[in-house]
Amino acid sequence: MDRSMPAAPPGATQASRWMPLARLGDGLRDPERVLALVLLAAFVARAVWLAIPAGTLIFDEAYYVNAARVILGWDLTPGAHYFGSAPGIDPNTEHPPLGKLVIAASMAVFGDNGLGWRLPSVIAGMIALGALYKIVRSAGESAWLGVLAVGIFAFDNLAMVHGRIGTLDMMVLAPLLLSAWAALRARWMAAGALVGLGLLVKLTALYGLLALLVLVALAMGGAWRAGRGFRWTAFRPAVSILAGVLLVAGTGLWALDARFSSYSSPVDHVRDMLEYGAGLTRPGGPPTDCISNDSAPWQWLTNDCEMRYLRVATDTSTDGKVIATHATIDFRGAMNPVLLGAMALAIPFAIWSAWRRRSRLATWAVIWMGANYLPYVALALISNRITYIYYFLPVVPALSAAIALLLLRSGLPRAVQVGYVAAYLIGFAAYFPFRQIP
Repeated sequence: MDRSMPAAPPGATQASRWMPLARLGDGLRDPERVLALVLLAAFVARAVWLAIPAGTLIFDEAYYVNAARVILGWDLTPGAHYFGSAPGIDPNTEHPPLGKLVIAASMAVFGDNGLGWRLPSVIAGMIALGALYKIVRSAGESAWLGVLAVGIFAFDNLAMVHGRIGTLDMMVLAPLLLSAWAALRARWMAAGALVGLGLLVKLTALYGLLALLVLVALAMGGAWRAGRGFRWTAFRPAVSILAGVLLVAGTGLWALDARFSSYSSPVDHVRDMLEYGAGLTRPGGPPTDCISNDSAPWQWLTNDCEMRYLRVATDTSTDGKVIATHATIDFRGAMNPVLLGAMALAIPFAIWSAWRRRSRLATWAVIWMGANYLPYVALALISNRITYIYYFLPVVPALSAAIALLLLRSGLPRAVQVGYVAAYLIGFAAYFPFRQIP
């Protein structure tokens, strides 16, 4: 034994065994590190088994992936959507071309497979999560509340599914959330430009624009109530937002249509898109059953009429008779039921926080939820517009922020907070589309 070395104190060997756990515990006290872990888990949930089942299109990928194939000039299977369409031209004219072009670019790099079809949605989903965190922080809330809001958004089933399939919904939501972040930082032109980018993917970005304009109008109303009156400078945010929208959406659609469509002007394309949307009506009023895929907006609040995007099942047989069927893959259009279960408390609390506490985050959450949900209620009641449960996706980030406010700002006991998070993760696992390891 080297006597020049001091003897280890009693119990030092046993204590050293627990050092890694102690360091891990210290790391979990840092919200930035916990955020990184949440984002890593969210990425894994969206990227794992991305190409399974091989060669199978999920839900509306049958439209958008085939449109991307046409844009690339690749052959389609006879009978597939857009078979026989002119190569190089976007055949999915009911939406602007940008989203399909992004999918096509991904397919050109990674191939005609699950990775190529779905990588843009994975990236957009991760951007949306980061944008929500920035929204919470820019609204003046704590890093921990931001982590909780991101976690709730990340592990909602609808957000996860659309964050890993090749559709347009997450690609339009990501720039809209970035626009909300820019608006909260008073970067009005940037906010408008980001909405314009979303409009080049899907016209439903108009509801995000509505939310921003309502926020600006509330600020103007607050200035008027404070006795400062209206000045021309008060209109600068709204003018800047609209200028950004028109610059990006107008110029962008003109350039995209000139190359990837047969429209003579973007005005003609916009008119056709609006007419297509107006024509999606259901005779006899909103649905009262779940026979078809569409559902009324009020049914979304209870996960009524879940949509089946893709189901792969195996049968268990005895003596040649099927006695049970088990789903091995089950992609569903539905929200985490624990998310919906908190709405009855979270929304009133957010409204109260916005009114009494002047919470910027609560104000944004209430306006964003209203602007992205109430128009569908009006359309369903007034024009019998066909609506689908996945239209609720843009509401989920704002609802996640409202729930985070309820959990951390209402004085709920720690046990309730922990219990809610645990129940939420169980709900996520119950809806996770892969029911067994492939």
